[in-house]
Amino acid sequence: MTRVNPAQPDQPLPTASYVRIAILLGVVCIGTLCLYVFLIPWLTEAGIQNQVFYLVLVLWGLFCAAFLNGVMRTYARVRQDYRGIKWELGGPAAIAFLLVWGGFRLVPPTPELFDLTVRPYGADGVGSIISSGKITIDLDNDRRSEAISSKGEADFKGIPAKFRGATVGVLPQVDGYKQVWQRLKLKGTVLDVTLQRAPPPVTRLTGSIIPPPKDWARLRIMVDGQAGEGKVDELGRFDFQVNGRDGDTIRLKIYDDTKLVFDDYQTLSGPLTLTLHRK
Repeated sequence: MTRVNPAQPDQPLPTASYVRIAILLGVVCIGTLCLYVFLIPWLTEAGIQNQVFYLVLVLWGLFCAAFLNGVMRTYARVRQDYRGIKWELGGPAAIAFLLVWGGFRLVPPTPELFDLTVRPYGADGVGSIISSGKITIDLDNDRRSEAISSKGEADFKGIPAKFRGATVGVLPQVDGYKQVWQRLKLKGTVLDVTLQRAPPPVTRLTGSIIPPPKDWARLRIMVDGQAGEGKVDELGRFDFQVNGRDGDTIRLKIYDDTKLVFDDYQTLSGPLTLTLHRK
């Protein structure tokens, strides 16, 4: 049971002393509060926002105790009997206790878990949103993966609070971009990840021309939209590298010097057998 007793004993110090103490504590409290507000982003990253908040709260409790009890001559007494343990606070201690206790009750502590949103972006600036693939994050012995939504975000729920401001491993897995681990710092609840373009995959294009052409030395094999070209040997065989992977479709052209003798779409899936379209 808690009771507040309005009875007030004699003050141990004159009122002027309490005024000076209250002014000094007021200046300290206001300065500390301003500093706390200014440092909130950094404190949140470091995971110590609650600890600093309670320190500021205690300072304000001391200020209010000095002002209300010494200047306003207000008196309070708190008695508590809990499971056979009795304790009592009176005067400034009771006022400070009530203020700090109220701060604890009115401002709940920061949740022990937080949600993290990862937003991947291309370093080349091509395309505003990456909306496919997945993101993997490494939280010590807890490795999690989430798909990238159509909004360009991968949402991770229930990240332990100890990872606020920590550096974790992040692996973006998006087609066309390098899939390498990055070490990034969790500065808040949103993490931007920059992706680097991956070099296009390379496949060896092999095959033969049937029947073997007599003018094989003059033939030039090209893939539409790509640099480089292949040559044909006396048996009509060719073997050169093209951009793409197995299953991709390419437009293959063969020139006899400058004359087009073959133009058709082919699938990169193994050795090709081609017949020239001569007139």
